[in-house]
Amino acid sequence: MKRLTLVMTHQCNFRCRYCVQKHEDVHMSRETAFHAVDLLAEQIRREKNLPRPKVQISFYGGEPLLAEELIKEVISYAEEKLLPDLAEEMRFEITTNGLLLKDEFLPYAKKHKIMLALSHDGLGQDFGRIDREGKPTKERVDEVLKRMLSYFPKTVIMMTLHPEMVSSLAESIKFFRDSGVDCVNLTLAHGAKVHWTEEHQAELISQMETLARYYVEWNKGDRRFRFAPFDVKIRNYILGKNSDDRMCHFMGDKLMVDVDGRFFPCNHFIGNEEFLIGNVADGPDMDKIQSLDRQRVEPETCRDCGYKDRCRHLCACANHGHTGSMCQVSRLQCEYEKNVIRLADQAAQKLMKPDNTCFLQRMYKD
Repeated sequence: MKRLTLVMTHQCNFRCRYCVQKHEDVHMSRETAFHAVDLLAEQIRREKNLPRPKVQISFYGGEPLLAEELIKEVISYAEEKLLPDLAEEMRFEITTNGLLLKDEFLPYAKKHKIMLALSHDGLGQDFGRIDREGKPTKERVDEVLKRMLSYFPKTVIMMTLHPEMVSSLAESIKFFRDSGVDCVNLTLAHGAKVHWTEEHQAELISQMETLARYYVEWNKGDRRFRFAPFDVKIRNYILGKNSDDRMCHFMGDKLMVDVDGRFFPCNHFIGNEEFLIGNVADGPDMDKIQSLDRQRVEPETCRDCGYKDRCRHLCACANHGHTGSMCQVSRLQCEYEKNVIRLADQAAQKLMKPDNTCFLQRMYKD
């Protein structure tokens, strides 16, 4: 699959306590967005001997729905440019905090195969995710979630866990499940505004152990609940995939374009000149890309670890976010990954039964 991410704006209507962005009032132009789609089309044409790829274009921010009209223009342009000759299928994705999501946008999203992912921190929402005026947002975003689920039962939750709210993790995931959500992704908050103590880390493992028990119960029989940290570990093991196979490849089949048309490996590195890898005017800087790839080496502390083929120790953005280096894994990330693998395997042993067909089909799907 070819993936293109467009950063529509750095501005946001939220002021999350852990956010590392500067909330600058800058926005992507129509010309830049269309040019990025053109470059994607050119790349596919150069690979004319390969089968037509599936293409995903994601809209990112800030809050991307501040640029709703441009998003619609880009979708129309991309569909016209890529379908049916260059792409087998077009998918779109928007990660939003929800408060700018209009009712009339939902049928539009369904028509154009837009996957809507909602940023929501569960029971910690009002602590971590406040609006520009410093007001809580959970009650309002909960109402948005209900509307989203009515149109999109497969709405994905993107949850960020602040250390001050770690004790509510398991109940937050239960809250989502009880609300009708069947897929939650989890990211540990990092950056200068966040400090994980030893006590927070111990509580995190305790909460994950509780979640593992919930996960087993929620995936028996015809029931289904995808908790991405567990799902990914189990599925990658079954399919024989290294956890790094689908992430952290500078360029490759993924490209992130900032508001001004500059290329970066992923959202964590936006604006960091050290990780600038090209622009829409000149194309990718292959020398810089290759240089960054050479710098991205296995951390010395991981070389003899039995978990290394199943953890994210080579994820440049996770490492850089926690330690300031692409090649140094934080103790938090290391212990988290080890325990996620351990708990996912324990859950799999209980769920991988011949009569538990729903779970088996999900893990073995193409």
